[in-house]
Amino acid sequence: MLTSVVTGLLLTTTVAGAAAPAPIDWTETPTELGSAVLYTTERADGAQWSVGISLEQDGEALRFHPLAAYWDGKAWRRTESAVADGRLDDLLVRSRNDVWAVGATEGPTYGDRALLQRWNGKAWSRVTNPPELLEGSSQYTAVTAAGTGVLVGEAATDAEGNYQTAVRRYAGGKWTALPSAGLQHISYLDDLEQVSPKDVWAAGIGGVARYDGKAWREVKLPIDMPADRQFEIAQLVVRAADDIWAVGEKPSEEYWRQPLALHFDGKKWTEIAAPVRTGQFHDLEFVDGRPVAVGGDPTTQEPIVAELSGGAFIETTTPPGAGYLHGSTVVGRCLWAVGVAAPGGTIEQPYVAVGTHQTGTPKPCR
Repeated sequence: MLTSVVTGLLLTTTVAGAAAPAPIDWTETPTELGSAVLYTTERADGAQWSVGISLEQDGEALRFHPLAAYWDGKAWRRTESAVADGRLDDLLVRSRNDVWAVGATEGPTYGDRALLQRWNGKAWSRVTNPPELLEGSSQYTAVTAAGTGVLVGEAATDAEGNYQTAVRRYAGGKWTALPSAGLQHISYLDDLEQVSPKDVWAAGIGGVARYDGKAWREVKLPIDMPADRQFEIAQLVVRAADDIWAVGEKPSEEYWRQPLALHFDGKKWTEIAAPVRTGQFHDLEFVDGRPVAVGGDPTTQEPIVAELSGGAFIETTTPPGAGYLHGSTVVGRCLWAVGVAAPGGTIEQPYVAVGTHQTGTPKPCR
């Protein structure tokens, strides 16, 4: 069952004219998943899942296994993945009997091979990769719904260290590759969002691209940062044609990398003030109608939670005992956040918490 509610540390960020958001009361949930890192979580049709990587100490070596677990209302339950070794980076939950997860597994020769697996309510099965998979070490890094099928983002690195990206559609047991021209400014795909077959957004290290059903084009973003440096868009949230949000990180001469947030109003993109500190945002959800971003500081592994207030993202309470936060999802008024626990050992431990705004009578989260 859930542990008692404790309000985490409230960090302050000075942004002129911005009022502090309402604090969030957080409740840590038991994981009991062993040493692991959770990268994302999602819920649909009453089914909530989280995926990541399970860590096993094998003598002096560290082995990696895909981790997929669901929340049964009281605890997280691990499931057996379709492969023994590798990792899972993203998931799509359609229903209790229709869940997709992507990542990578060990390849027979050089590097990793991309992995797409599907849950039918009882077990995971691996989807056979297309024959034209990118050369080198490849992985699927993002998955999103595309009609009755899915779109997956692929990232690959060859033996010389060159990066390639691709987007593929899987439906009805068949693979179809989208054109790759106009996409290669993104060296690693973090997120995909399909509005329609003729309106697809892709984001990652290097920026954002939009597909119109025929070709990709780079989306120019007004980001104030040092020249000749790459930024990363880790998450896109498409609420409407004139209401699109993006979060990630941008390089900084003083802080190495800083949290980044942008908004598109249908005509232009605008960078929104974010905490001036070392860190990055990884996910964004709307809690009580207000945008809340989660992430962390890669140098200290501290969590970051920031809410839009007064035109700027302001840091608010973080979950007690949390380390770096990689993902989040919203269920009603409840914000779920996943990642790793605060540093305290030689191997990372998984972490999950759920929180609500402090607004009078607390509402239980399940």
